Amino acid sequence: MHLLAEARFCVSAAAWALPDSFLLFSRRVAVFLMMLSHAAAGAAVLRAGPQQHVAAGAKPVLVLRAGGPRHGRTSRASRTMPAFFAAATWASWRSQKRHRAKAVQRGAITDETDLSVSSLLQKYDTDIKAIRRACMELLEDRDDTYVLRFAIEHKGDIAAAIRNVQKVNSWRRREGRQIVAAAAKAVAAAQEGGGWNNAPVLEAAPHSELISKYITGSQIVIVSMPSGDLCSCIRASAIDDQKLMDSVTVEQMIDFFLFAREVNFLVAEQRTRRQGRLVQLIAANDLTAVSKLPDDRFQQALTKSSEQATTLYPGFAGPTAILNIPDVARFILQFLTPLFPGAVQQRLKFASGPMAYIRDLSDILQEPTRSTFVKDLQATLEL
Repeated sequence: MHLLAEARFCVSAAAWALPDSFLLFSRRVAVFLMMLSHAAAGAAVLRAGPQQHVAAGAKPVLVLRAGGPRHGRTSRASRTMPAFFAAATWASWRSQKRHRAKAVQRGAITDETDLSVSSLLQKYDTDIKAIRRACMELLEDRDDTYVLRFAIEHKGDIAAAIRNVQKVNSWRRREGRQIVAAAAKAVAAAQEGGGWNNAPVLEAAPHSELISKYITGSQIVIVSMPSGDLCSCIRASAIDDQKLMDSVTVEQMIDFFLFAREVNFLVAEQRTRRQGRLVQLIAANDLTAVSKLPDDRFQQALTKSSEQATTLYPGFAGPTAILNIPDVARFILQFLTPLFPGAVQQRLKFASGPMAYIRDLSDILQEPTRSTFVKDLQATLEL
């Protein structure tokens, strides 16, 4: 029986981070797209500065409106292409910032071809023992499977893994203590009776009485994959982020996102031990009808929560799938994708065709749409 039924609240807005290799490569992509945009659709307008959050649970937003060209409006291509190099320009800026901040590149669970816990414990046995020796008291109540994720995340950099363990332990015992306790209690209540009742989770979420007005099953849902992985699906165009951020502060939004990530962490840990397979947190970004860049305050909340989640939940982020890509962009990507570094291709997947059958995102929670979506998503992840 599934521990987590598809839920309208249990979301992980900080589920993934693009690797540095992609962020560096994106600068060249941006130049290429700009040239193509001018040739095919006329001059494009690009706002200066970092345009879009693309880290650990945030979603790249591309400009697109449904339908073809209309009188008095620019064509689909002219609206779509600027957003591509807007996001790429932001990625280039962020890449420079990240490389100044740290010299060691982290690993990822997507680098592993075999997610069997037993094989991974054997592969990282030396690292796990080294981390345990240095953090004996901090890890005394944790098993090797928990420590394994730190080893995978830091790929042989024991010093970085030790610092990560210390930061996680400090947060869970101090500033994150209330979030951790509330999430544990909510998950226990949700699982009473052997199924999943999402009401206790929603009720326990920080500031949910305000946020749940704007984030529902039409915006973000969780879908269980056949492997047991949890996939966080988002349709950015359905989020009224301006009204949302008029109702809450950036700090309140961060607490909400971290609580959601803690819930997903608990469920993923349970499934990992039950199945003997390291469960991933996958992200699926549906670009249907996105027509604007996000509210600056919402970007701040996503950025700060994702930065924290990358540290607080190492070794969980699986691949990211980009769905319902505009036709022009999808045509370009079929030529660009083979040029991406291998690690990037493992972490970032582009759907080869539209999923027009998803009218409202909540449709993927009901059959027969759910089975069709899971099948199409699995095919995308295997590309």
